[in-house]
Amino acid sequence: MAWDFETDPEFQEKLDWMDEFVREKVEPLGLLGIHPYDVKNPRRNKLVRPLQEEVKARGLWACHLGPELGGQGYGQVKLGLMNEILGGASFAPIVFGCQAPDTGNAEIIAHYGTPEQKTRYLQPLLENEIVSAFSMTEPQGGSDPTNFITKAELDGNHWKINGEKWFSTNGRWAEFLIVMAVTDPDAPRHERMSMFIVPVDTPGVEIVRNVGVYGQEDGSESYVRYTDVRVPADHLLGEQGGAFAIS
Repeated sequence: MAWDFETDPEFQEKLDWMDEFVREKVEPLGLLGIHPYDVKNPRRNKLVRPLQEEVKARGLWACHLGPELGGQGYGQVKLGLMNEILGGASFAPIVFGCQAPDTGNAEIIAHYGTPEQKTRYLQPLLENEIVSAFSMTEPQGGSDPTNFITKAELDGNHWKINGEKWFSTNGRWAEFLIVMAVTDPDAPRHERMSMFIVPVDTPGVEIVRNVGVYGQEDGSESYVRYTDVRVPADHLLGEQGGAFAIS
């Protein structure tokens, strides 16, 4: 039995435009020696911002998000057909507002963030004014959260975080990290952890080194050490103990 991924003529026109646009205007950016996530690089912004505006004008910006967040709320088939085109150019996800890990982090804050968190972190993230990192994997536990030992303890009106995280993608460019830490080691295995927004300029946040993967010469997988990192209590995402379900 064959699978049929044909789409309607109207959406096919969008795909045809995307294919030419990515090939002619986006793909060449990958040859210029600048990083897609370096949002503080004026050369990068001079090249990328006009392309992002073209995408927005076509109604193809952040299509994985619902209209309330500026997207189209497309389902998996349409997103799959789009990603088949976007996956071939390093700058394409940034130009179309669907770059990881910002996509996942934006969805987390959209679903579980407070109004203040959405204003301070979500809105500039959706506009690609900033980028973020998801700081979960640990040296001794890999990506299995039930083996994590990075901990967060409530100290007055702040959480104090201590531990180490590996492969926090794009940590070197990030404005903030979403950190998964143990808040109740005696709770059931899947209720021990909570999730926090941690600005990278918080004292005690140290990027030990940036590791390259997939042949990268300029590594972007950050090894992050947290030493008595204090964040306000209102930087908790969702409920205490809810990180496993959120992630």
